[in-house]
Amino acid sequence: MKKKVLIFLFLQIVIVAVMFLYYRELGLTPYINVSFFVGGLFVFIGLLIYVVSNGFFDIFTMSMRKVFTFKRRNLVDAESMRAPSELLDFPYVPFFQLGGSILLCMTIALIIYFV
Repeated sequence: MKKKVLIFLFLQIVIVAVMFLYYRELGLTPYINVSFFVGGLFVFIGLLIYVVSNGFFDIFTMSMRKVFTFKRRNLVDAESMRAPSELLDFPYVPFFQLGGSILLCMTIALIIYFV
């Protein structure tokens, strides 16, 4: 839990740094814009890891390996290769948690902006 809070605080510092470097000001609108991109990037990475690790692309990858191997000897090598779901074995939940918390902060800032 403490590690996730430290990573969240580090990402908030990165958001403020990018906001200051790109927009040359510290304001609510630049914070909303930058935090949307950072939070969306983390959620997208989490979704990508989730989809690949659950074996969605395994059949497609194995089929493409069989189609593009011309020799029988290479076909055995292609069939012995690991599937993409076996390569991504790290958890995707922390990406969802960090991205969701950043998007939650962005939503709170957006509510403050409109009120």
